[in-house]
Amino acid sequence: CYKDHCLYLPPMLGWFFFSGCLSLYNKYVFGKEHMAFPCPLLMTSVHFLSQWIFAFALTSLFPVALGGDHVKSMSWTVFLAIAIPCGFVTSADVGFSNLALVRISITFYTMVKSSAPIFVVLSAYCFGIEQITRTLLLVVFIISAGELLTVLGEVQFDTIGFILCLIASILSGMRWTIVQLKLQSLDPPLKSTLATMRVLSPLMFISMLSLSFIFEQPITKFSPNHNDGSSGDGGGNNENYKYFATFPDAMWTLGIAMVGASLAICMIMCEFYLIMRTSAIVLMIGGVCKELTTIILGVTVFHDELNAINITGCFVVFTGVIIFKISLHLSKLEKSYDSVNEKIVPKDSGNTDDDDDDDDEGGIGGNGVGLKDIIKNGYFTDENDNYNKEGDDDKDIFVIMDDEVDDEEHPSWQSNDVKNANNEII
Repeated sequence: CYKDHCLYLPPMLGWFFFSGCLSLYNKYVFGKEHMAFPCPLLMTSVHFLSQWIFAFALTSLFPVALGGDHVKSMSWTVFLAIAIPCGFVTSADVGFSNLALVRISITFYTMVKSSAPIFVVLSAYCFGIEQITRTLLLVVFIISAGELLTVLGEVQFDTIGFILCLIASILSGMRWTIVQLKLQSLDPPLKSTLATMRVLSPLMFISMLSLSFIFEQPITKFSPNHNDGSSGDGGGNNENYKYFATFPDAMWTLGIAMVGASLAICMIMCEFYLIMRTSAIVLMIGGVCKELTTIILGVTVFHDELNAINITGCFVVFTGVIIFKISLHLSKLEKSYDSVNEKIVPKDSGNTDDDDDDDDEGGIGGNGVGLKDIIKNGYFTDENDNYNKEGDDDKDIFVIMDDEVDDEEHPSWQSNDVKNANNEII
C-alpha cells in the first residue's frame, strides 16, 4: 500500500507545482499591474499550438502505444465532429480565464472558478447525462452561497473581471460535459492523453487565434505607428512595439510563450496520469489541495488581500465542491456495482420464484457468487466469466454454471455443492 501511494505522489506533487506555476505565470504575464502583455489570447494560442506540435510528434513516433494510428485513421467527419465543439469550448474557457486574470487577483479568480461544479451539473442535465437530485441541489446552494460571500468580501472587486471569470466557469462546466459526450462516442476510444491532445489542440489553436484577431487585433497593437494611449503625440510611440521591435525582442517574447506552453503540457500530463492511475477520492482531495495551493501562492507572491468574509466564502465553496465530488464518486460506484450485479444475476436467467431468495443470497441459482460476496470477500471475474477470490489458490476458483446446464449431467447443481476447477467439491 505504501508503494502504491509512492507511485502517484510524484505526479501529484508535479500537478500542484506546475498548476501553481502556470497560475503565477498567467497572472504575471497578463496582469495589468505586472507585465501586462497586450494580447493574452494571442499568447494562449501559441500555447495551444505548442501542445499540438508536442502531441503530434510523440504520437507519430509511437503510434501504437500512444494512439497516433487511431487518430490518423479517423475520417474528417469524425475528427471535426469531435474537434470543433470540444476545441472551441476549451479555448473559450481558457481564453476568458486569462482575460479575467488581467483584471482580478489570482485568489479571487480561484474562488470564483471553483464554482464550475454548478455548471457541470447544469450542463450535464441539459445534455441528459445526469438527473437533478437533492444532493446536487444542495451542492449548488452551498457553492452559490460561498460565491456570494467571496464576492462580498473581495477588497478590490472588479465587475468586468468577475463577469469574465464567471463566463469561464460556465464554459468550464460545458467543456467537461461536451468532451465527455464526444470522446465516449468513439469506438475504439482514444488510447492516451496525447492522442486526445492531438485531436483537440488544432481547433483550440485556430479558434483562439481567430478570437485574438477579432477582439485584440494584434497586428494593429504591435505596429510601431500605433498609438496605445501612453503618449499624447498622436502616434509613433507604441509601448507594445517593444515585444517585436527587433529579432532578439521577438525571440524573447516567443521564449516567454514557450515557458507557459511547457508548464501547461507538464500540468496536463501529471493530471491525466493521476486520472489513469489513481482513484477518484485521490483526485478529489488533490484538486481541492491544488486550489488551496493556488490561493496560498496568490497571497504570498502577489500579496492578495483576504478578510474574514473571503475566507468564510472560500471554506463554504470548497465544502460544496467536496460534497459534489464525493456524491459523484458514490454515484459511479453504485452504477458500477449495479452493472456487476446484472452480469452475475442476469435478468433473463429464467429462474423461478422459488429460486429468487437463493439468487439474492448467492448469485446464480443460489450456488454462484453474489454482489455482496464480491464487495465483502473480493471476488472478481476472469475473461471466461469464472469467479475467483483475489489472492487464493487454484482450488478456490469457482465454476459458475449456466441455467441451461442439464441437471442429470451435473447433479451438483441440485445438491448445492460448489466445485472448483479440478471438479472437486469444496
